Amino acid sequence: MVNLPFSGHTNPTLGLAKVFVELGHHVSYINAPDWKGKIERTGATFIPYDDYPDTLSPSQKEIKSWSAAYQTVQRIGANFDCLIYEMLFLPGKALAEQLGIPAFRLFSTFTLNENVLCDFGRTGGWYMTAIFRYPRLCRPFSKIIQKKFGLRYGDIVKEMVYNAPNLNFTYTIRDFQIYPDEFSDTHYKYVGPAISDRVEQEFDFSEMTKPIIYISLGTLLNTSAAFFRKCIDAFRDEPVSVIISIGKTVKKEQLGEIPDNIFIYPFVPQLKILKRASLFITHGGMNSVNEALYYGTPMLVIPVGNDQPRIAQQIEDLHLGKYLKKKMLTPTILKDNAKEILQDMSYKENIILFQKKSQVAGGNAAIAEMVLAELCQMSEEV
Repeated sequence: MVNLPFSGHTNPTLGLAKVFVELGHHVSYINAPDWKGKIERTGATFIPYDDYPDTLSPSQKEIKSWSAAYQTVQRIGANFDCLIYEMLFLPGKALAEQLGIPAFRLFSTFTLNENVLCDFGRTGGWYMTAIFRYPRLCRPFSKIIQKKFGLRYGDIVKEMVYNAPNLNFTYTIRDFQIYPDEFSDTHYKYVGPAISDRVEQEFDFSEMTKPIIYISLGTLLNTSAAFFRKCIDAFRDEPVSVIISIGKTVKKEQLGEIPDNIFIYPFVPQLKILKRASLFITHGGMNSVNEALYYGTPMLVIPVGNDQPRIAQQIEDLHLGKYLKKKMLTPTILKDNAKEILQDMSYKENIILFQKKSQVAGGNAAIAEMVLAELCQMSEEV
């Protein structure tokens, strides 16, 4: 297995490594040194990137990780029976072909094709996905990485879409996928969120009354004390209990007076809280959204960039919650939209349909079963 050192892309795949190990198979997982502990806890063998100095800044490490991951797989990959990679590691399929081993791809966002990537480019703001908005910018970049990574196509969209493995797995359900009819059921499998093997700490709900609103907004918004103060002002003394996960950057002391109905934590056991919450206010990261679908928790989504605005739009289109733009946000807008979702039971009724399908989709256990079946079939054909 190989991945890039981004939480949203690596976290859902850790359970897959654990499933394979528990089934008696050997897994080596290539990633950045920061992931050593989490990967080794799955039972997999951790392999750090080649040529990845500790002296690099965080942004330098992110840029360096693509070539470092590639070099590491290139050096050792031929000794393995297959390569499993997450879609952000673009050269995965081409590299597996060079090594003469089969590849399997994981999607931590929607399954991708030209239409999905076009939507990301159009809606994602000035983030990584903006490159798909500008073909003239995309073409020279594509040519550079084609040469560097031995890609089949001189176009990253074509490489992603047409140089695809036989089996591709997406950590959501087909009902939530955008343009689902554009993907073959034979080659694209939807397995729901990767949560069955997650172990979380206990959490004390004893001082809270229902309804519970849970607020967690990812690393980009979690740096804003002003945002959290808006949340506190929105729900101050309202007949709700509010759990806010503020992360490690903002300190509780920066948030002013905290009313009795609002509970502030650096981090919380998200799955345990989603089980109890009546509303989830989220940035719209795909992993968090899939977890909310699994537990049947309607959402109020405040996206930042990349795939999040398109995810937020899908949530609104399917009547699973509402989409708010960060620039327009005020305490009153937050409170009024939250009240609408809590009082209109059609949101809850609709998301329960997605919950039922998410809970039987299979997760990482289903991926492992299909990968092993495919490898057995290949072995028999040889």
